[in-house]
Amino acid sequence: MSGHLTSQKIVRNVGLPLVNQFLAQGYALVRILSALKIKSSTYYNWRHWQPSRQEKRRESLKPYILDVWKTFKFYGYRRIAAYSHLNNDCPKISEYMTLKLMRELGIRSRMQKR
Repeated sequence: MSGHLTSQKIVRNVGLPLVNQFLAQGYALVRILSALKIKSSTYYNWRHWQPSRQEKRRESLKPYILDVWKTFKFYGYRRIAAYSHLNNDCPKISEYMTLKLMRELGIRSRMQKR
């Protein structure tokens, strides 16, 4: 079953803190990684991971979208995107990016499209 994704796959957000916790308890790194079935190259990639420019931008846009949505609860993704293009002090966001970020934030317009 090598090479197949399983439900047991450990992701960076969970795996790295778990490995660090066991390291703090004094366990050997090789034993921890073999017990968790994590390759050493994966562990070192996790340690040196930096968010990309796009991921940083997405994270910086989330508070802005949330703020506009809190102000105008009836605005959907199209109106929030249009609002960002009309205001000079706001970052420009496309409709599709606004839609994706609103889904990630779990927010929706209060008004349904006719």
